[in-house]
Amino acid sequence: MKILIFGLGINGGGFAAAKYFLVHNHTVLITDLKTQESFGKPLQILKELGAIFRLGEHLVEDFLWADLVIKNPSILPNNKYLQYAKRISTDFVYLFENFNLDNIKLIAVTGTKGKTTTTYAINHVLKKMNYNSKLVGNMGISAFEIASYIEDNKKPIDFLICEFSSWQLRDIFNYLNGDFPHTKISVFTNLLEDHQNTYDSMERYLQDKLKVFTRNTETSICPKAFDKAIQEKTLLKKKNIIFLDEKIPDQLIDKPELVPAFKTLEVLNIKNNLILQHFNTFKGVAHRIEWVGSLNNILFVNDSAATIPTATEFSMSHFKNVNIHLICGGTDKDLKTTNMQSILNRAKSITLLDGTFTKNKLISFLQKQEICYHGPFNNMKEAFNSAFTLAKEDHDRDMRVVLLSPGAASFDIFLNEFDRGNQFKKLAKEVIGKVET
Repeated sequence: MKILIFGLGINGGGFAAAKYFLVHNHTVLITDLKTQESFGKPLQILKELGAIFRLGEHLVEDFLWADLVIKNPSILPNNKYLQYAKRISTDFVYLFENFNLDNIKLIAVTGTKGKTTTTYAINHVLKKMNYNSKLVGNMGISAFEIASYIEDNKKPIDFLICEFSSWQLRDIFNYLNGDFPHTKISVFTNLLEDHQNTYDSMERYLQDKLKVFTRNTETSICPKAFDKAIQEKTLLKKKNIIFLDEKIPDQLIDKPELVPAFKTLEVLNIKNNLILQHFNTFKGVAHRIEWVGSLNNILFVNDSAATIPTATEFSMSHFKNVNIHLICGGTDKDLKTTNMQSILNRAKSITLLDGTFTKNKLISFLQKQEICYHGPFNNMKEAFNSAFTLAKEDHDRDMRVVLLSPGAASFDIFLNEFDRGNQFKKLAKEVIGKVET
């Protein structure tokens, strides 16, 4: 079969798809507008496996040639080239169409923020309970990896915990005609302003998020504010909807990010004391309020996954009675700066990363509010050095935090938010290591 990978992407999804079909002896052509330099080692691996590349352009003839087009979720369904495809699929669509998942309990998680922490926390506890649980989805694990696991392993999967972006949910419904598989639990963590550079309204964004709830959903977990919308959409009985904002254990009052996972595990009849016990050994997820290390009362925290202002606000709420030296700014997602005021007023110092959000909105907002800032810098090293120097010179409080929590996307300077966070972590570890040796 002739396979066209439409968008190799930078988070591994296109790589996993191409590798899967190459290993199964299909002819694979990869088309992407980015150049060879953008991909590095993964490109070489795929070349050695026999992949063909069309980089820097898309050609109609490639779509006419292909028997199957595997679409990157970031590509809009109305992309002009898709009209020439004989058949279109995605990693999740391929998994749901080609593999029997009847004996696997599916847990579907979406939301603007918190979905990755929720999926990892659920997985952590289930593994502690000796279940064979697997993660898949928007956290960077392709459904083609799960397809390979099912083919290659005799040990059955007990739970498949799926993290869905709004784009992935949109594509699943488009290409499966709304026929979502049976889901044990569907979780909707929250709805915050995001992706308004790709959606024409928040209502449209919400509609795609709500696709996680279907008539094939056994139990729904969501904020109470979305109760009516979910009932109208799915015809679920109210008794099958559990609210995130009700009956929260005292131990989680200061850990709201773990509430969706707790509610999910409760539905699975795991005792509360066991859930909370295993949460104590859960170390969190990289790039999400990740404590990198400390030096002379300066704590370095990587929160690069905070790509919207509300996420930065949430992250800063975790640090009380300390001075925060904030690194923020980046690429615009067509979001307003109004949510930034409390954040920027609370920070002891502000260091800016360059980008369209920084240039077009953030700097003018700071100037209007007469808030001092440093930068913008077009690389992490200069931004890090600026914030670190300011933290060293700050003697107002014993404890200081250098916090990377951009409140914006990353693509003007970095490959993605993970590249941004990894650069920050590398610099922090170098600083800590130099002094300690």
